[in-house]
Amino acid sequence: MRAPPMRFLVLGFGLLACVKVWTQDRMVRAAMGDALIQAYQERAQQVCGQETAKAETAKAEPAKREPVKSTAASANPWLTSTADEITIGSKLTSVMLWDYKNPMWDVRYKHPHLVLTAHGAHKMRCSYDLAVGVAFVQAM
Repeated sequence: MRAPPMRFLVLGFGLLACVKVWTQDRMVRAAMGDALIQAYQERAQQVCGQETAKAETAKAEPAKREPVKSTAASANPWLTSTADEITIGSKLTSVMLWDYKNPMWDVRYKHPHLVLTAHGAHKMRCSYDLAVGVAFVQAM
């Protein structure tokens, strides 16, 4: 009986090493994502609620610039929202990759963002920038 060629053993060990590194990377990313969500979710909900209130006030008639009084859940739909994910960069910011001198380039491609989704009368998505502390709200 012949021994298997050495290249099969080397390829097998290389494959096992790749699987090990990939598994560890996924585990670390999942743990870090969960930790960031737990640390910043409450602040993100507050800032997203403020941005939503600003948008609603701006939509009101010029003569009636008072915010609409309603229940707490409808005033801030982000209190019952779910934290979807942690992403690097905000897809809500329109900056081209080659436009690296744009002041929003870091926000688009480098800053970590906590993305919240609110389901209610209107489906909305809020991207909270962890580095700067601002939110970008998008109605879907």
